[in-house]
Amino acid sequence: MFQPSRIDRERLDAVDFPIRVDVPIRFNDLDVLGHVNNTAAGVILQEARVSFSQRAALPTLGAGFRSAVAGLRIEFAVELHHPGVVEVFMGIVAIGRTSFTMAQVGRQNGRSALYAEVTLVVSGANGPVPIPDDFLAGIERLRVATRQ
Repeated sequence: MFQPSRIDRERLDAVDFPIRVDVPIRFNDLDVLGHVNNTAAGVILQEARVSFSQRAALPTLGAGFRSAVAGLRIEFAVELHHPGVVEVFMGIVAIGRTSFTMAQVGRQNGRSALYAEVTLVVSGANGPVPIPDDFLAGIERLRVATRQ
C-alpha cells in the first residue's frame, strides 16, 4: 500500500526560524464551518512567502532568471479562526544544485496549525539552472537552526 511521506512536524516545532511574518486572517477566509478554509490557508502561506523574500533581502537572481514553486505540501494540524493573525515562521531546510526547499509553520495563539514545505527551482530561458553563488550565499544564511 502506498504510504505518502509526511512533514516532520516535531522537527519543525523544534527549530529556530530566521523569518517570522504575521498575516491577518480576513473574514472572507472563513468557510461555512466558521474556520479558515484550506485554500485560504494556502494563500496565507503564499503571502508569507512574498514577505519572506522582501524581509530576507536576498540578492536578485539576475536578468533572465527566476525562482518558481516546483512543489508544495501543506498539512493542517488545527483549525485557524477569525479574528486573528497567523504567525508564519519560515526558513530554508534544504539546498540543491538548482532548487531549494523552504519550511513554513503557521501558528495561531501559540499553537502550530499549518506545516508546509515548498520547493523552489531556479530557472532560465531553457529550464533549471544552477543557483547563482551570491543568491546561494543569501539562502544559506536563512537555514533553520536546531535549538540547543
